[in-house]
Amino acid sequence: MSVDLQQIDLTKLIPHAIGHIAFDENKKIVNCSGIGIERSKNLEEIDQLNDIEVEDNFALIEQGPVKIYIYRNEGQTVAVYSYTGN
Repeated sequence: MSVDLQQIDLTKLIPHAIGHIAFDENKKIVNCSGIGIERSKNLEEIDQLNDIEVEDNFALIEQGPVKIYIYRNEGQTVAVYSYTGN
């Protein structure tokens, strides 16, 4: 099943979403938006996201006021960035 990420309004799925990165099992960027555009240029960031262990296809990371929601299925990963600060 393929989902067109450009048709998804991330702010309806995750409160305060500020961007996302989607990549495949080879760490090839499939799609990105917002803060994900800048972060997708950092190969270390992609490596770290790829190495995160997920439970039931999901994981949550907190980096200060930014939460990163990770969904992984069949080698495809979507990381959605959300700002939780004031």
